[in-house]
Amino acid sequence: MVQAYDVIIIGSGPAAMAAAFPLAEATKRVAVIEGNRFGGTCPNFGCDPKKMLYTRSEAAWQAGKLRGTGIEGTISFNWEDAMKEKNTYTDSVYQEIEQSLKKANIDTYHGYASFINEETVQVDHITLSATTFIIATGLMPSPLPFKGAETLLTNEAFLNLPSLPKSIAFIGGGYISFEFAHLAARAGANVHIIDSGHRGLKAFDQDHVQALIKQSEALGITFHWNEEISSIESNAHDVTIKTDKQTLTVDKAVHGAGRTPNIKKLNLEAANIHYDEAGIHVNNTLQSISNPRVYAAGDVTATHSLPLTPLSSHEGSVVVHNILEEQKQTLQQGAMPSVVFTIPKLAKVGKTKELLDQEGIAYDVKNTTMTDWLTYSMIKEDQALAKVYVCKKTGKILGADFLTIYADQWINLLSLAIQLELTTEQLTSVHYTYPSVLGDSGNVLPIK
Repeated sequence: MVQAYDVIIIGSGPAAMAAAFPLAEATKRVAVIEGNRFGGTCPNFGCDPKKMLYTRSEAAWQAGKLRGTGIEGTISFNWEDAMKEKNTYTDSVYQEIEQSLKKANIDTYHGYASFINEETVQVDHITLSATTFIIATGLMPSPLPFKGAETLLTNEAFLNLPSLPKSIAFIGGGYISFEFAHLAARAGANVHIIDSGHRGLKAFDQDHVQALIKQSEALGITFHWNEEISSIESNAHDVTIKTDKQTLTVDKAVHGAGRTPNIKKLNLEAANIHYDEAGIHVNNTLQSISNPRVYAAGDVTATHSLPLTPLSSHEGSVVVHNILEEQKQTLQQGAMPSVVFTIPKLAKVGKTKELLDQEGIAYDVKNTTMTDWLTYSMIKEDQALAKVYVCKKTGKILGADFLTIYADQWINLLSLAIQLELTTEQLTSVHYTYPSVLGDSGNVLPIK
């Protein structure tokens, strides 16, 4: 017997959730299929649990900075206790998400979906059909080309370590490795980052990245640049990493070398769904270019959008509109802020210097060191940096980069300015509280 639906959603992350509930409210019969935990990566083993651990490491850092200035005693970031607190959230959130789907009269299925043909999928031994499919299966760790790569811990495994190993290596120089390395180092581990290239966090301002690397080294993180891994050998006690320059033995090693669309098990060929290593091929309405029954949203698409939760949710909403309405909506991403949750935080939004130069846009840039300002000297921050790019012709803000514990606050303000096409004069004409982080806005913006 085949269970028939109006819409079947494969995956249950932010893009899927943004689609499922509105479709059910529109009286569509909806099913959601999930092969792991409902809610996807973000609430279970991604941004949410990571931020819960980060908040505690940040609190310990702040207390340490202020010790002797009215703060007494020693406060440290304890991995085991922080993990127990994190688990109070992650142990139940996926069940709560599934229950919310069921309360909305959305059927849920546990298992990995595999297409049988253009209108039918199989989940274990159950066959389901639909008029429309939404694929929102997100990303998975990228396959790596050396022997033993399959033994590396994933982000999921790292964020579920009940105790932290004494030494740990992170493979790759991207945001996953940097964020996890800071957590591990601040909990007392001996940490290494190994990358085959010569620089990390390539999408971010490299002046700020180099400053972050220096602070990371001061924390005790060791960086190994331009090292090609030839093999990894793991046993019950340790991990031996062989590169073209050395042999390094640590207790654990973690995959932080990029992620790839999670489509391997879907049998997309059976449904005539075109894809490549970048993801499922969709048009600007997020509909499959080869099978009009199918939409794809979030990180699984080949749209080259940033792998960020708010963007995935936005894409899910675009898909809902295009399923329900005759007037199709195209994907407009706008300026999306991005933050690396290290201490200090690294953030960016809008156009980079390289892109502005490539496009031939005339701009002013304000390159600011904020460390001595009251806001930062009060918390004893070691280094606080800002770069803001403004169009010479219009005075509108084009892009911004920050390295400071307050980078997330700054980048949200600049993101709002870019998306609303505000000028520096308009942004600084707003009244802010004093003293406060954003109260210093006039000092970081080049004023026409």
